[in-house]
Amino acid sequence: MGIVTGIASILVGGGLFAFVQFLINRHDSRNDKNKEILKAISDLDAKVEERFKSLDEKIDLVDAKGDERNAVSSRVRILRFADEMQEDRKHSKDSWDQCLSDVTEYERYCEDHPKFKNGQTAATVSYIKRIYEERLEKHDFA
Repeated sequence: MGIVTGIASILVGGGLFAFVQFLINRHDSRNDKNKEILKAISDLDAKVEERFKSLDEKIDLVDAKGDERNAVSSRVRILRFADEMQEDRKHSKDSWDQCLSDVTEYERYCEDHPKFKNGQTAATVSYIKRIYEERLEKHDFA
């Protein structure tokens, strides 16, 4: 009976050892799978972040183009207004105020964007402001 008990004890001990080893291996295997999953998520996150960065750059570019387009439109309105003034066309106070608003917006854009071509309106803006002051003093709006 001692031999049977000894053998049983060895089998139980060996079985218990094998079971514990199985659990450890299973735990390590899960950790490896978890690491793989975390790495895959991290890689995906990096790709998503890169794509959003690219989209942000594109949005910034579209905004910059829109701002430049608005500045060019303001410049066109300013130059047209000055042409109409030289043709002796009378403008209402509201038209003058709108033109001066365009001048302010245009000048602000030019200050913020020194590379933007600005030499086209400097003299024209000076002329518009001078005539505006004269009209304002005389109350001589259409």
